[in-house]
Amino acid sequence: MLDTEPYSLPAPEPPLAAPPRDAGRAAPLRVCEPVLDGNEARYLAECIEQNWISSSGPFVHRFEAAFAGAVGASVGIATSSGTTALHLAVAALGIGPGDEVVVPTFTMIASANAVAYTGATPVFADSEGSYWNLSPAAFEAAITPRTRAVIVVHAYGHPAEMDEILAIARPRGIAVIEDAAEAHGARYRGRPVGSIGDIAAFSFYGNKIVSTGEGGMLTTNDAALGAVARRLRDHAFSPERHFWHKERGFSYRLTNMQAAVGLAQTERLETFVERKRANRSAYDAALRDVPGVSVPSEASDVRSVFWMYLILISPESGTTRDGVRERLAGRGIETRSAFVPLHLQPIYRDAWPDARFPVAEHVGSRGLYLPSGTGLTDADIAFVAREVARACPG
Repeated sequence: MLDTEPYSLPAPEPPLAAPPRDAGRAAPLRVCEPVLDGNEARYLAECIEQNWISSSGPFVHRFEAAFAGAVGASVGIATSSGTTALHLAVAALGIGPGDEVVVPTFTMIASANAVAYTGATPVFADSEGSYWNLSPAAFEAAITPRTRAVIVVHAYGHPAEMDEILAIARPRGIAVIEDAAEAHGARYRGRPVGSIGDIAAFSFYGNKIVSTGEGGMLTTNDAALGAVARRLRDHAFSPERHFWHKERGFSYRLTNMQAAVGLAQTERLETFVERKRANRSAYDAALRDVPGVSVPSEASDVRSVFWMYLILISPESGTTRDGVRERLAGRGIETRSAFVPLHLQPIYRDAWPDARFPVAEHVGSRGLYLPSGTGLTDADIAFVAREVARACPG
């Protein structure tokens, strides 16, 4: 079935209506909103009172240390976005023109673009069918003599099969980059993601579990690699003298004010993760028996953080992914379609004209994610689940 099912490009975003009266709320239910009721305001006030709003302020270092510690890493390097963190990771490894980096085709486009920014070539590979992460077998099949690294995305907050991937990569000298943008607080066999590969990149965009609005972080347990990344982040200033550059660096710093928000958010990481997992349990209970709706799985040896609650809509539902999205939007519920696989993106498909990646195309065709923020109430989840069930008559 997966080998022949045609990919279905998502329809344009459906217009979002006001919720009905029985929703118990006046504003539309967004797909994800940050919760900022911890120390965020107090820390921001300190930044202003102390006149430290640039990247030199003390909250940057505090945030780096706190977040790195929370994910089991000895080094944290704050950046201006998750994408710049990924680019910095690839650049710090010395990857460039002529090199290849294996990237799952089922991910957000930043994972591939970060490779292309260096002049290297992203090589796409399919996902495994249970958790939609990079298939170790597909990774191994994609390796060539030019392969320098693999980017392992922990899709939607579920850890990838890291031990198998490392067993393939290590003997070949292939660096392992974790794209943990969606997986703050996730654990793989007891180990926090972001501390398992050679280097990892996190995003703190507004819809992430820890958010600074825009921002990112590199984490690693390799002090030498961290030192290279930190130098490149800051224009590659030479320690010999100011305004002296022996390498081409970047301006990828995070501001003290963003770091202040990030520190306050990191202080509540476990609370946020618990809420994400509670959201998942509530959705599961309400949707498991809806015809044609598949709910996300979790391996027994990991802790997924269910960054977004992704469901698949099959023909047995009596509708389509886009049909469900349109129905929910009309009831004031915002959703998002699953990632459009990278090999089908206009900027990459010319290099992959005949490629088929069945798992990525299957999930990309049928997947949508429901409101998943940490501020959702039980009533919100019940309302969303009720509307999904009504949209799927079977």
